[in-house]
Amino acid sequence: MSTTRTHPLRLILAAAQPIVFGWAIAVVLGIFAYTLMADSPALGTTSWQDVASVTTGWWLTAFGGTLHFDGVGISLPPLLITLLTYAATLGLVRRLPVKDWIDVCVPTGSAAAVTALLGLAAPAGSVSWPASIGTAAVVLLAVATSKNRTDWFGRGFFTSVAGRAIYDGMILARRALTIGLIIGVLVFVTATVLGWSEIVKINGYYIVAWHSNLMMWLFQLAYLPVLVLWGFAFVLGAGFAVGSGTVFSALGVASAPLPAIPLLGALPQPGPGYPWLLAVVALVLLLAGIRQARAFPDLKEVLVTGGIHLAVLGAAGALLAFLSQGSIGPDRMAATGPGMLRMMAMTIVILGIPFLAGMILGHRTSIAAYRDWAKRGVAAVKNLRKSDIPQEDTTAAHTSSEADSHLQVVEPEPELPDDPHATTAVTAQTAPESGKDGS
Repeated sequence: MSTTRTHPLRLILAAAQPIVFGWAIAVVLGIFAYTLMADSPALGTTSWQDVASVTTGWWLTAFGGTLHFDGVGISLPPLLITLLTYAATLGLVRRLPVKDWIDVCVPTGSAAAVTALLGLAAPAGSVSWPASIGTAAVVLLAVATSKNRTDWFGRGFFTSVAGRAIYDGMILARRALTIGLIIGVLVFVTATVLGWSEIVKINGYYIVAWHSNLMMWLFQLAYLPVLVLWGFAFVLGAGFAVGSGTVFSALGVASAPLPAIPLLGALPQPGPGYPWLLAVVALVLLLAGIRQARAFPDLKEVLVTGGIHLAVLGAAGALLAFLSQGSIGPDRMAATGPGMLRMMAMTIVILGIPFLAGMILGHRTSIAAYRDWAKRGVAAVKNLRKSDIPQEDTTAAHTSSEADSHLQVVEPEPELPDDPHATTAVTAQTAPESGKDGS
């Protein structure tokens, strides 16, 4: 890392260029569309200056501003413009060494100032000051995620036990959120494919030239990240609204007449929803948590870091809900997108808790406990089998063996005659006659 401080002018240009170029592209496209339709009676007395002003106000909504014209307020942010501005800022900032917080304040302050100046061109009644805060936040995020900055997360507070726990909790929340967003993208793509015929049908209602059709699709693509976040809210069960009185959630769908925007044809039909999606998402996060468990040597660290990860994840869910809500028209269309509190709660319940549970279940301490329980269970089964042998059978077998042994050892005694002289008589008969030999 170079110790030389970057010249402030270079940092100012790195932050201001993406903002100015993004605004200019939006205005040029707006004027181009106006030029192609200049002879349309619907435009009335609208001039190209009016179009440039309205386009500026619409561009401000990408960073938190609100456009007001003809009594209508538009605040739903075209997040594709926001993401492109972040990517361009990151590409320019990463070429310059960022030494300390002074080098951070210079580009963020210049981004807010440039946005405030451009906001002066918005129609009367538009609110531009939140957009200044939004562009400053985008530049700050680009600096914080660039690789050329000083490693602030590797020194100071973040070297302490509490600092490392907070940092690890943020990393875990980012991984869980990334998995959830990937599932949201898959749901959005699936819904678009299944509802493509309806999208084409709605688009066919507009009898316009090819260039007008192109501009309409570019306008819709600017809101593509918003639709992805709506899909994310759908699979979590938090749901989102497209006008008051509507809700689109995996737990159920209740709809009402919608504006004739082609991409809205991908929205599901009213019905009970798809509750099993919540179980699928929770299972995926559970498995991801089991895999993540090997990174923690201590189960206590898992619990502490996991608790921080739940708090960060809830805050991130609320932020994503805030970024994907706003007004897209008058009356009931002033309410679109997910609710912040519900999004925060469901992000914790469906993403955070299963992820933490997986880390606990898959930790080496838990695995050792499983093995110990298994050994105890096997030993208990063996003891139970031994105790199941009938005691009376053993006693009977033992008695039988003793009886056999007595039969083999004890011999019957010889029977004695009843007459005691019988023995003498027999002996006398068998003895030799001594008188014959001795006479």
